[in-house]
Amino acid sequence: MIWVLAARGVRPTTRSVLVFEVVSVCLILVLMGVIYWRLAAGTAPGGQTLSGDVFVLPPGVGVSTLALAAVAGFLAFAGFESAGSLGEESLVPTRMIPRAIITAVAFGAVFYVACIVAQTLGFGTDAAGVSAFQHSQAPLAELAERYVGTTLASLLNLGAMLSALGAGLGGVTVAARMMFAFGRDGLASRRLSGVSAATGVPQRALALEMLIGLALLTAFRLAGTSALNVFFYLATIGTLSLLVMYVLTNAAAARHLGRRSPWQVVAPAGGVLIAGFVLYHNLWPVPPAPYEFFPYLVAGWLVAGLVITAVIPGFSAKAAGGLEQATGVR
Repeated sequence: MIWVLAARGVRPTTRSVLVFEVVSVCLILVLMGVIYWRLAAGTAPGGQTLSGDVFVLPPGVGVSTLALAAVAGFLAFAGFESAGSLGEESLVPTRMIPRAIITAVAFGAVFYVACIVAQTLGFGTDAAGVSAFQHSQAPLAELAERYVGTTLASLLNLGAMLSALGAGLGGVTVAARMMFAFGRDGLASRRLSGVSAATGVPQRALALEMLIGLALLTAFRLAGTSALNVFFYLATIGTLSLLVMYVLTNAAAARHLGRRSPWQVVAPAGGVLIAGFVLYHNLWPVPPAPYEFFPYLVAGWLVAGLVITAVIPGFSAKAAGGLEQATGVR
C-alpha cells in the first residue's frame, strides 16, 4: 500500500499522510480528554489522580539513564526535518520549508508532551503502572479499553495503523528522493535519476527503497523478532543518526550565524551540547545488548560516508551544485 501511494506523486502522497495523521490525532485527542477528565474527577480505573509525579525522576534514576532514555524523546520529535527533502518540489522552498518545520515542531512540542503525560498518568506512576506502560504493545489502545471501551480501542488501533502507514509513506518518499538526487548528480547510478513522465516520481529509486525495506522486515520476521523490538531497534539506529545530524547542523548554523552576531551562536551551541550529551550517554555507560552495538553501526555508516566523500572527486561540490540548480537557492 505504501508503494502504491508513494508512486502516485508527491502531492497525493503528502495529502494522504496529512489525512492519516489528522485522523490519528483526533482519536488520540478524544482519549486524552477522557483520561484527564477521569483523573481530575477521581474516577480513573486504577485510582490514579492528576499529579506532578510524571516530571520527577524516581529514586536511583540518574542523569545518564535519563540521557539514554532521551533517545526515545528525540525519536518522538524526529521527522520535522524531512520537510527539507522536498525542497526541490516546493514552489517556494525558502518560505514553505521553514514554515513546515516550525509548524511541526510547535505542534509536536505541545501535543507529544501532553500525550505522554496522559499515558503515564493513565497507567499510573507507581511500580505496577510503570511496568504496565513499559510492557504494553499498544498503550493507547490499552488505555482506551480501560477508560472508555473496546470501540475507541479498536478505532485507536486503526488510527495507529494509519499513522504508521503515514510515517512509512513519509520515510519512503524522503529516501526515494534522496537516492534520486544522488543519481541525478552522478553520486550514484544514473538509473536512479529516472522519473515517471506522468507523476514525476523517481520510480527506480522508490522500487529500490521498497525492496530494502522488504528485505529488512523479512529478515526480522525469519529471526522471530517481535514487532516492538523491530521498531525500537531500527528507531534507535535512526535516532542516533539524527542526533549526529543535529550536532552537525547546529555547528554549521553557529558558523553561519556567528558572522552576523556572536549572540546568535548561543542557540545552536546549546543544540550541539544537548544532542552531544545524549549521544555520549548512549556510548557510556554501555547500554545492554543489542543496543550496545547500535552506536558502532551508526559510526561505521558515517565513516563510510566520509570515505566516499574523500575518495570521489568533487563529491560535495556535485551534491551542492545539483541542489542549487534544482531549487534555485544559493
